[in-house]
Order: sequence, then C-alpha cells, then structure tokens
Amino acid sequence: MVKVGQGGTQKWCPSCEAVRVCTAVSLASFGVASNQRRYFRNHSDIQWFRRALICQKCGHQWLTAELPEEFLNELVQLRNALKEVKANAEAYIQESERAADGLKRLSASLSALRALNVYEKE
Repeated sequence: MVKVGQGGTQKWCPSCEAVRVCTAVSLASFGVASNQRRYFRNHSDIQWFRRALICQKCGHQWLTAELPEEFLNELVQLRNALKEVKANAEAYIQESERAADGLKRLSASLSALRALNVYEKE
C-alpha cells in the first residue's frame, strides 16, 4: 500500500476538487482485477486504461480512466449534436402546441359557421 507523501503526478482530486499530487497504485490494492485495458462487451471499439490513484494531500482513493483523445472529441461532437436535437425538439413541441391550438380554434369557427348554415361541405 502506498502512503500519502510518496511521489506522484499532478491530477484532479475529486475529493479536494483541486489539482493535487497523486500516486498511481496497483488496481489489486483496491480489490479490482488487475487488467488495465477495459472495454464494453457490446462496444469493443470503446477501450480505455483503468488507473487506481491516491491523493497525496487528502488520501482519497479512486479509479480513473485514460481514453484516446479521438474518443473524447467524438463524445463532445455527439453531446453538441444531442443538445441541438433537444433544442429542435423543444421548438417542435412548442410549434405543435400552437398548431393544435389553432386547429381547435378553426374547428370551433367552422362549427359556428355550420350552425349558421354559412359553410357547406363540398
């Protein structure tokens, strides 16, 4: 087990919420299988390396992942596209509600015209 104060690299500590010196330790010390390369069973093209870290400031221990930058770039593009889809969906819903309201008013107007025998169906 690595003790606080022994070497390391600057990383973001989620407990300190700051960049701190952190030490990489064996995954086995966390009770996790020691294989570092990971992938999703149904998405074998998504691969990453798992790391176990300990913050040298607060002693917080956590697992992190190292991903290829291409994957992160694709993730950002997909999030931006999803944001646009959501914005368009909201606009579509609002337009649909306005259209439905307009159709209700038109239907009421046509009913009034039919009652007055002003409008005839063809």
